[in-house]
Amino acid sequence: MRHLVTTLALEAPVQAAMVTAGGGVAVALIGVLVEILRRQHKRLGEVRDHVANSHTTNLRDDVDRVLAGLNDVKTLIHGQGRDIAGLREEIRHERTERLEVERRLDQYMAR
Repeated sequence: MRHLVTTLALEAPVQAAMVTAGGGVAVALIGVLVEILRRQHKRLGEVRDHVANSHTTNLRDDVDRVLAGLNDVKTLIHGQGRDIAGLREEIRHERTERLEVERRLDQYMAR
């Protein structure tokens, strides 16, 4: 056992070199960890900027207002569709009447 302790006991310059090397590795690892944390913090900030609502109104209220506006547009379009269908019906009726008058005139002129 005494031989093992003597073998592990290194001279002072070797011990200093090992401590220095270990310290250098530790500093390098800490530097890498700090850089990783810095990048993660930056990414989180970018994500927060993308989802943050910088308006004075609540985002949910804005979305609700847009949806209500879309419903108003939908109602208006349906009303216009009914109006167009009514106009088409009136045009069909006018065409039928015009053709009937034309037929009668042709009959009258043929006499």
